[in-house]
Amino acid sequence: MNNTERELGYHFSNKRLLSEALHHSSIKKYAIPFERLEFLGDRVLGLVISEHIYKSYPGKEGTMAKMQAAFVCAETCYEIAKKIGVDKVIQTAGNHLKSNKTVLADAMEAILGAIFIDSDYDRVKAVIHSLWKYKFASYNDEAQDPKTTLQEICQRLSGDVPRYEVLDVTGSAHEPVYTISVTALSLTAEASGHSRKEAEIAVAKKVLEQIKAKHG
Repeated sequence: MNNTERELGYHFSNKRLLSEALHHSSIKKYAIPFERLEFLGDRVLGLVISEHIYKSYPGKEGTMAKMQAAFVCAETCYEIAKKIGVDKVIQTAGNHLKSNKTVLADAMEAILGAIFIDSDYDRVKAVIHSLWKYKFASYNDEAQDPKTTLQEICQRLSGDVPRYEVLDVTGSAHEPVYTISVTALSLTAEASGHSRKEAEIAVAKKVLEQIKAKHG
């Protein structure tokens, strides 16, 4: 846990909170504490990111919403969890869950919830700004929000919207794999992910690549 605290740049007064955030809900006796911290962390993250966007980026509500979605999405939380080594310390009901994107994203939110309870809004905001600053700096509208970009292109070129379809759901309840197809501008593609949203983002990127190759 000392390494986790070092990576976070935050040391807990109540170590039990960090322990609860690092014991995933797949371990039944920890399910409620973990889920409660995750619930709180999700809301805290959303507020901190919304405040940052409002104060730092001029623009319309639609642009702000797209940025918000990119910064708080499960993929970003997973990426940051991996970056600070959560996969090496999280406790789960099975070792295979330690590399699951959804599990690690949820754990990142639970950790933020734990920091908020252990301190206050300003302290957890400082931690989030430190961990997310490279995401703020590298934000790219099209790369971060391919579903919205694809929809806008379709509406501009054809007046239609992309059609997503779930082709298959495999795996366990804790580690599902969604396979989804999309049809847009007479183009089709398939992709898989550990959540429906993740699969939809992946397949939207594929179609955007096809559009770029076709139209330049």
